[in-house]
Amino acid sequence: MKKASIYLRAIALAAATVGTAHAGGFDTIYEDRDVTSLRPRYERGWRNNYDNVFSKALTDSERSRLADVRFGMDLRLAGREPFGFQGGGKTVIASAASVRFLEDIALADTWLDRNGFSTQSVGDYLLMLRYWDERKGRPPRPLEALCIPGNAWENRDVADRARRIFDTAVVFVLLHEYGHVFHGHPGNRTVRPEVSRANEEAADRFALDLLARVGEVPLGVAVLFFTMAHLSEEVAGTHPVSPDRLMSVARHLSAAAHSFERGLTPGAHVTMLAISLEVSQFALLLGDPDIQRLSARIGRTVRPDDLAPRPKGRHLAAPCGSRASGEPFDGRLTGTVTGGTTPLDVDVVLSRNSESVTGSYSFGAGFARLDGTMHGSTLNFRWTLPPDGGAGRITLQGGEYRGTWGNGDSMTDGGPIKLRRDP
Repeated sequence: MKKASIYLRAIALAAATVGTAHAGGFDTIYEDRDVTSLRPRYERGWRNNYDNVFSKALTDSERSRLADVRFGMDLRLAGREPFGFQGGGKTVIASAASVRFLEDIALADTWLDRNGFSTQSVGDYLLMLRYWDERKGRPPRPLEALCIPGNAWENRDVADRARRIFDTAVVFVLLHEYGHVFHGHPGNRTVRPEVSRANEEAADRFALDLLARVGEVPLGVAVLFFTMAHLSEEVAGTHPVSPDRLMSVARHLSAAAHSFERGLTPGAHVTMLAISLEVSQFALLLGDPDIQRLSARIGRTVRPDDLAPRPKGRHLAAPCGSRASGEPFDGRLTGTVTGGTTPLDVDVVLSRNSESVTGSYSFGAGFARLDGTMHGSTLNFRWTLPPDGGAGRITLQGGEYRGTWGNGDSMTDGGPIKLRRDP
């Protein structure tokens, strides 16, 4: 049977300029001009593949129930972005803006990974969106916030992988909506939470079963649920994501792996198990209160300037396009900061203007801000990592930056600091 290959690009996306920010939060991540030309391509791609691939894999019962379904694509679905997909009655509707969002996330995640950078910056971006204050205007789009170069699609390895992730993520989402229609589910906002969760799981199984029938490994499901888990508070009303739902998906992926083992796709069995494991890990993280508190702290403290590509294992890089002068207390530093008896790896980015120094630092538990004044080779500073704050002092000594930090008005009761310039 013909494999699904849904959104092969006819054009390379060019980064559009950001227009005037206006109310609407996620509804305005993209302006009309960002998605208008893409909508017919997205819609045509899905119709062709549904008609030529997935409808042929339906059972007689499924084909009968879905025979009169109308599919449409709007520019956006107000109040549902960036997961503007819905199915009910005899209608499935998708948002071109939401499809574009998934495409951008797939490209960003792939480009960062293929170039040796940490993909956690994608997660930090999503957490920033979860806690975005609409009073700050339009949220930044994924590719511009994450500093993905405009020619990223020109790298064949990146493009092939990103397209597979994107294609199967969107296919899964749309088949999931057809699953709601097949089962006759009402909207999630009209039923009890436990009914909503059961309906989501049934629609997930419908989508995964169809993907298995056509032999398409759902590579994008991991990135999709990674995205949904990081935006969980924002998607809960229309597409509830919970640890139970994710574990159900993981179990179904693991069980379906055996169908690929029979020769549909060489090597797919191992890939399916790897995806299953990844989704189950998302379930554990989503269900861990400590992890969710940490996620909230990251989401409330991260800024767009904190999202520049950073090497794997690092917490922070200098903002895109910034240049360090080479002077003391200007540029990237790395080292350890000790709290009590525990040294933590920390990354610091400083910007110096005469004797004034501002900056950010992170050890993986949020993004703190620093503001201080130099006195010779010593920097006295205040730091904030809401709801906490304090003071500190760092002195440049023979190429090393050594000092202490404290809480409140103390500069010393927190522990020692040891930094070096990051090459």
